[in-house]
Amino acid sequence: MNYIRQITNNLKNNLGKKPIIVLYGARQVGKTTLVKNILTDFKNPLYLQGDDPKDILLLEKKSGKELQTLVSNHDIIIIDEAQQVENIGNILKLIADNVPGANVIATGSSSFDLANKISEPLTGRNRKFYLYPLSIKEIILAYGEIDVNKKLEEYLIFGMYPQIVNSSSREEKKILVKELVSDYLFKDLFLFGDIRNSFAFEKLVKLLALRVGSEISYSELAKEIGISRDTVLNYVTLLEQSFIIFRLKPLYTNKTKEINKTHKIYFYDIGIRNGVLGNFDPLELRSDKGAVFENFFISEKLKQRSYLGDDSDINFWRNRQAGEVDFIESFHQGRELFAYECKWKEIVSTPISFKNIYPNAKFTCITSFNIVDHFNQIKKVDAQISMREY
Repeated sequence: MNYIRQITNNLKNNLGKKPIIVLYGARQVGKTTLVKNILTDFKNPLYLQGDDPKDILLLEKKSGKELQTLVSNHDIIIIDEAQQVENIGNILKLIADNVPGANVIATGSSSFDLANKISEPLTGRNRKFYLYPLSIKEIILAYGEIDVNKKLEEYLIFGMYPQIVNSSSREEKKILVKELVSDYLFKDLFLFGDIRNSFAFEKLVKLLALRVGSEISYSELAKEIGISRDTVLNYVTLLEQSFIIFRLKPLYTNKTKEINKTHKIYFYDIGIRNGVLGNFDPLELRSDKGAVFENFFISEKLKQRSYLGDDSDINFWRNRQAGEVDFIESFHQGRELFAYECKWKEIVSTPISFKNIYPNAKFTCITSFNIVDHFNQIKKVDAQISMREY
């Protein structure tokens, strides 16, 4: 199916501004397809795979002169899954320093692995981008708003990975999600993350999935799992760097009345969250449909902000009188606030306690009836972005 990836033009426009472009994203979100499509705009591209032994030989243990000879013959170079290449940081540094006007895109499925290898050597020489599973805006552009509204529950259950969205069978979608969870979430992270207690790690991921939308305590999680608080923190950081989860911190101005010591954790893809729990039931049969919908909306907001280059701060809000708002965007050092409350069906108004503290905040209740329209009204994608096929 054809999808417009919102990051495409931004990535293209940044080629040449830094010698190295780094594109991060989880496995199977479409990085390879995206960079291969970009290659078609160039006359003499070079595509190298970090997991291909022959391609690796072209890069590893080469001098700056040898790399210059390799790279200077091409107008763009792609190094896909670059974290697989030994000493990739210094290799990219040598290319940046020895090839004037170099255009290199290096992709990586795990920021903790690739970033650790390139952060110091590439200081000042690279620009980072992030590709996520399909956004609701990208699916709207492909299918239209009416069709996306009809399939909204499907996206809330199985998530937004391209291959899963493209599958027409619910059973096939379920299989694909389970494969992603078992192969990437657990197998790959056990390997690259040096996780020694696999049982504790799996239990933590399931507990985080169960507590989506709720404030968490690392100490309570550690006690329930039977590991140290530091280990829990390390595992959570690993999951963040692998684009599995993200944290949302509280917004506060009055520390005595608002709660500011905890935060919430959400999954970048709700299908992965459901796969961790093995729950693909229809939403009307589920007690967690509110949390599922909240996670879906907030993860879509993160994609939107990343692709549009928004510089807002994002938070949730809660006070000691149990007043709560799910998601808040803050602009201009907090002078402009956009607040969102997520409800599967019902429409609610601004909580009085929030309105008293932030009377000028713009409040919107997001439901299953208006979520698609909300994201369809966001800043239009640049008309020059062409349709790309997956």
